[in-house]
Amino acid sequence: MVIESVAMFKFGIWFLFQSWDKIAFVVAVLGLWLAFQMGREKLRVYRSRGWPTCAGTVEKLAVRKVDGGLNGVDYWKITFDFRYLVEAEHTGSYKFNCTSEEMAQGAMAGLEGKSVSVHYPKSNPGKGIVWEDEVWDVWWDTYWTMSHPAAEAG
Repeated sequence: MVIESVAMFKFGIWFLFQSWDKIAFVVAVLGLWLAFQMGREKLRVYRSRGWPTCAGTVEKLAVRKVDGGLNGVDYWKITFDFRYLVEAEHTGSYKFNCTSEEMAQGAMAGLEGKSVSVHYPKSNPGKGIVWEDEVWDVWWDTYWTMSHPAAEAG
């Protein structure tokens, strides 16, 4: 049964890449998916630019290595929960990727016990979000000083 599934998968990949129009279709679909993902994040930040902010505490920080699969590029996924107080206590979660183990260690060290800015809609404070660039601002200096000790001394 498993061998048949693997054979079917291999046949599907072989069949898919037998002509340029099929390759172009796959590339176009992947490009549209990537544009959608990036656009969704930008739209989320754009919509929340006028929302009030509050401080949130980073909790449940975790890192895991993700195998690069077909492209062979491994990366490290950082995930954390954040807790904030607006009328009542709320929680949210956030995740991002690091391109090296050293960067992941710097992110973990830089976020441990820190606070992040939480943007929330006045109509529904429980839907708070954090912005990627603000999260990076919290941990980047810690990573930089860990990976470039000579720059700190100079």
